[in-house]
Amino acid sequence: MGAVTDGAPVLSLEGLCVQFAAEHGLVRALKDVSFDIGAGETVALVGESGSGKSVTSLSVLRLLPPSGRITGGRILFRGWRGEAIDLACAPEASLRAVRGAGVSMIFQEPMSALNPAFTVGAQIAETIELHQRTSRAEALGRAETLLAKVGIAESARRLGQYPHQLSGGMRQRVMIAMAVACRPALLIADEPTTALDVTTQAQVLALLRALQAETGLGVLFVTHNLALVPMIADRVVVMYAGEIVEAGRAAEVLAAPKHPYTRALLECLPARHLPRDRTAWRPLPTIEGAPADLVDRPAGCAFAGRCPIAVRECRLEAIRLRPVGDDARLSRCLRAELL
Repeated sequence: MGAVTDGAPVLSLEGLCVQFAAEHGLVRALKDVSFDIGAGETVALVGESGSGKSVTSLSVLRLLPPSGRITGGRILFRGWRGEAIDLACAPEASLRAVRGAGVSMIFQEPMSALNPAFTVGAQIAETIELHQRTSRAEALGRAETLLAKVGIAESARRLGQYPHQLSGGMRQRVMIAMAVACRPALLIADEPTTALDVTTQAQVLALLRALQAETGLGVLFVTHNLALVPMIADRVVVMYAGEIVEAGRAAEVLAAPKHPYTRALLECLPARHLPRDRTAWRPLPTIEGAPADLVDRPAGCAFAGRCPIAVRECRLEAIRLRPVGDDARLSRCLRAELL
């Protein structure tokens, strides 16, 4: 498949809105989410649990649970047979063709994403057989090559093993091998390093960067850990209460955040507060208050109730995402210039 090369984004989300039906009302999980991912680019999607990161990633391939539905916006995927397709309204047959071949996904917990009843070789080979119409023998040969490529030793032997026979890091490598088996144009990585130790985390991130450099695929990297962002991302999109509150080049956003929520997230990083002298240790800061109610959304800024610089105007009406400094930097804050 490979990535598009004409300069157009591989993926464009335009005004994406998603809601879930719940006993206590309609949960408006995403509101007007818009951003692009270019060929060879990594965009990190960050925020607290419940901010809308995973809902955004699942919406791209329409993998939402039955209670969820897309209520507005477009999901334009380019890089599929030379034409753009709106995944938000595409027929199921088109989606099945795109999933795995045009857009692949690495899930947060590989043990639950891999089928425990089949060998890892059979699961990788199935993807290749389905999308590229090869024989089982040829698909297994390519699966062995892929396992070696993602750094799994004795790849021929590992083909016949089941997920429970592999370590967490090896299972995640199997997921990566499966995801890139058909050379997709876009890879969605949903918290791919959460359950891994720091050494394995670094290895997985290095592997993703190497594969991206080789194939030119775009990557949507979903994480709640801002410490990983400078290691992997070109740009960062910060979400809160289902909205984008800040977006821009990763280095600039991390160095000088232009939204109070982004700044608060960065202040919670342990590396900023752990002195060498243990006697000087203090409790880590936290973000006071509770997230906004997504059933009865506030009229103004969703973060206003937790924001230390909020003023009366912040609570009166919806605040648009606007440029701060240049068009590459966006913030949903009336007082961004003060930060």
